[in-house]
Amino acid sequence: MNTLIDLFRTLESRRGECLVYDDGFRVRRHSYADVTAASRGFAAYLSSQGLGRGDKVLIWGENRPEWVVAYWGIQLIGAVAVPIDYRSSSDFVTRIRGLVRARLVLAGDEVEPGAMDTVPLAGIDWNSDGPVPDLPVDRNDVAQIVFTSGATAEPKGVLIRHRNILANLNPIAREIDRYKRYARPFRPIRFLNLLPLSHVFGQAMATGIPPLIDGSVVFIRSLNPHDIVRRVKASRVSVIVCVPKILEVLKEHAARIDPASMEPPGGLSVQRRWWRYRHLHRQFGFKFWGFVVGAAPLAPALEEFWKRLGFVVIQGYGLTETAPAVTINHPFRTRTGSVGAPLAGVEVQIASDGEILVRGENVTTGYYRPGVGSRESGVDSRESAAEEGGRASDAEGWLHTGDIGERDEEGRLFIRGRKKEMIVTPEGLNVFPGDIERALDEQAGVVESAVVGSMQGTAERVHAVLVLAPEVDAETVVQRANAGLADHQRIRGFSLWTSGPLPRTEGTRKLKRTAIKAWLTDGASPAAPAGDGDPVTAVLSKFAGARVLSGDTSLEGLGLSSLDRIELMVALEGRFGTRIDETRFAGARTLDDLRTVVTAAPPAASVHEPVDFPAWNRAWPARWLRRASQFTWILPLTRLVARVTVEGLQHLDGIRGPVVFAVNHQSHLDVPVVLSVLPGAWRARIAPAMAKEFFAAHFHPAQYRWRQVLTSRGNYYLAALFFNSFPLPQREAGARETLRYIGEVTGAGYSVLIFPEGVRSESGNIKPFRGGVGMIAARLGLPVVPVRLEGVDRVLPTGKRMARPGPVSVTFGAPLRLSGNDYGALARQVEQAVRDLPIKGGA
Repeated sequence: MNTLIDLFRTLESRRGECLVYDDGFRVRRHSYADVTAASRGFAAYLSSQGLGRGDKVLIWGENRPEWVVAYWGIQLIGAVAVPIDYRSSSDFVTRIRGLVRARLVLAGDEVEPGAMDTVPLAGIDWNSDGPVPDLPVDRNDVAQIVFTSGATAEPKGVLIRHRNILANLNPIAREIDRYKRYARPFRPIRFLNLLPLSHVFGQAMATGIPPLIDGSVVFIRSLNPHDIVRRVKASRVSVIVCVPKILEVLKEHAARIDPASMEPPGGLSVQRRWWRYRHLHRQFGFKFWGFVVGAAPLAPALEEFWKRLGFVVIQGYGLTETAPAVTINHPFRTRTGSVGAPLAGVEVQIASDGEILVRGENVTTGYYRPGVGSRESGVDSRESAAEEGGRASDAEGWLHTGDIGERDEEGRLFIRGRKKEMIVTPEGLNVFPGDIERALDEQAGVVESAVVGSMQGTAERVHAVLVLAPEVDAETVVQRANAGLADHQRIRGFSLWTSGPLPRTEGTRKLKRTAIKAWLTDGASPAAPAGDGDPVTAVLSKFAGARVLSGDTSLEGLGLSSLDRIELMVALEGRFGTRIDETRFAGARTLDDLRTVVTAAPPAASVHEPVDFPAWNRAWPARWLRRASQFTWILPLTRLVARVTVEGLQHLDGIRGPVVFAVNHQSHLDVPVVLSVLPGAWRARIAPAMAKEFFAAHFHPAQYRWRQVLTSRGNYYLAALFFNSFPLPQREAGARETLRYIGEVTGAGYSVLIFPEGVRSESGNIKPFRGGVGMIAARLGLPVVPVRLEGVDRVLPTGKRMARPGPVSVTFGAPLRLSGNDYGALARQVEQAVRDLPIKGGA
């Protein structure tokens, strides 16, 4: 492959599932054909807007399939993508937009553009298509500009060319080809990608690697460990791609699933590890086997923890300037602490001062300079790096990474720290802060630590900044850490951080050492951590450092990142044995609010009570039996007793499912009647809802006699088999899990049929619709087709077992699009649409 267009042609030749998106409620699946067609269609849209070669397009959004489609559409017209982290402020995005003179800004659902003019990523048309533009794309063309930081006065935009990206992918492709025949039993390999697509590594694991192995990529909106593990199992994910912080959060979750996993013994074979922790493996699903970790250093102890549980952990090393990989661990030859061996074609050299130097086709030629390499300046996108802002490498082509490392006898690389962070003692000896931090973090009571150089007179000394749990003595912690350190490494001074967690970058979670040193310079002094003895306060103190906490302490003021908040929620769930509602947790503003949320949370056991949501009835044996039964006896009997007149089927023309059919409820015969008039393609992919309470003996057998349980259970499974029905609670809790199940069903391409009244109407008059239909339609983004039944209650009245033949009317209305959070008002809108439908022959 010479350009990304060649890679896109590879995508076009692939079959099967490409991208999956779980937005928390609905799961959407897109094949390779869907993605490539939508990408070509989006390229046509960009061209129609006057965009072309060299134009800059900002992509500012969360991970979602539309992000990938937009990226490919930009490449197909020869434009330049400028990916921006979705957590960036609108001020920063405005600044970058002006810097690169972007013609267009594509925005996700989770950004706040303010007054900025943007085009929504969610609005990309999945039904569009077009030709691949006939452009002379060259390997030296700029594919994207990635800005590495927004904290400096002038953010640096790294120029990433087609050849830089392919210098990473081509050697991996050759290695994959060697093992493809062994991978057949494990296909398809699915990646749950939790790395931001604004990072080049995240892009590679979404757009580059999966097509090479006929794999698929799963995106998930939530980073809650409950949701991650649920999605891994439900989608039969093979590998999680993430930052090290995710492994820390999942470690806490693993402790709740299997407390014995906290101290996994060493020396066990892979088979014995798997068997010993089979309960934990069962939670993830037996197809899941490991993690690919990047974007930040991974602590050896955390890596070893997951390996001892029987999972593979694959580390790599790279920078944005290397597009992105320099080294990577071979999946079958990993070594704890190592980031692997250099990729083919990449040279790595350790300088005399320990700095890692890199040279190869993957190394960027330079940085972006405003006004050069843009359409406005009249300069082609293939201009030399010197004209585009200065080279990134020296005269001999070596990129000075700023990282300190060493290599073992087999050529594997080990990262020891950052050159600019390295502390040089008066004896001329080098101290790497990471080594000292590991020693500190191993001490009981240390929440986190940072080690920086502090000037004492004319000498630089090792200084520790500590975040401690309540009642932990800092002097004792430092003494114990020093006992295991060499003399030149020993901590000479320390301070307690007094304002929440240590400052870190949002994406990679790297310590902001410059800010910490500035804090020390401004006169930091030791302080004692405090708490009021309350258990919620005790948990929160881990994230508050030495700050004194009170009921009105602002959680926002603690500076918690999104992952910190998730870790806090998991810690509270573990401490109190509950399952906290995420919406209420997100709404907590103070410590008192947090106490209220925790107090109101139900016990974890009640949340995880098994719910019989059927999936087996969508497997091919059940589908075959259902269609055969409906064709041979169910629908013929229905048509025998119900002489149906149908109107409005034309409203289904041109609709690409799934949809929600909202039907007034008159009789147990309602579902067969609606199925009898639907076109075959719709009938084959529909899932009717049935009141969960109607099968109370099945779901709560302890409260009923065995005969009642047996009858209820038989009716439930027959309904699930012959009609593809699922339980919908009308009065019980569990609406959130039901909504997620409906999301699974509709994500698989099935429409749902619901009765918003919740009960059958004995008189035939329509009763008020409940808000559930509004919530389902708005949250899942599904069109609602109103359906009115008339006369079914006279064919099979409530309480009767035998049907009396008679006329029935079924009328379909035009689809409705609902949005907003007032679900009651949305339900009334659907109700009115059903009432307004005309009554025909069943009147």
